[in-house]
Amino acid sequence: MSAANEYAVETQGLTRRFGALVAVDHVDLHVRAGELFGFLGPNGAGKSTTLRMLCGILEPTEGQGTVLGIDLIRYPERVKSAIGYMSQKFSLYDDLTAEENLLFYSRVYMVPRPARAGRIAQMVRLADLSGQEKVRAGRLSGGYRQRLALACALVHDPRLVFLDEPTAGLDPVSRRNFWGLVRRLTESGATVL
Repeated sequence: MSAANEYAVETQGLTRRFGALVAVDHVDLHVRAGELFGFLGPNGAGKSTTLRMLCGILEPTEGQGTVLGIDLIRYPERVKSAIGYMSQKFSLYDDLTAEENLLFYSRVYMVPRPARAGRIAQMVRLADLSGQEKVRAGRLSGGYRQRLALACALVHDPRLVFLDEPTAGLDPVSRRNFWGLVRRLTESGATVL
């Protein structure tokens, strides 16, 4: 990776206002490719708002930034297709099975048809979902739902993954298993925020 592209995320003065409320105030970030980077702060500190701006979902009020070298203000749709994003309330389709959710997201992220079955099988192994493929998402335990949500965010093999409070509400064992999965991602070279 060249010196110009050593950062997966760079921002200068990234700010978001909602009327008079300043939700994010001039954030400067430099997150190296392959790094596991965490935002810490109380509720209302602007963590989710910052992530939404970095994902191209929410336009910054001011400032600038790049995600995987893509200008997040000029090309938010390119950012969205290049990253994986797991929101606080990830929208799994409860009436679809785990496998059907993965197929749906592989289509949304335009995984080529010949590669879909292989990518889905890889995600089932990575997220340790074996034996859960035919279970409707609405019937999965919290831990399995979170792993499936992450697998859906990864099905297109993004180099950068944004996780917004991915273990909130999980029991300690499920939380440990989930973070083990995240560590495997970073060991494989992905950048995780």
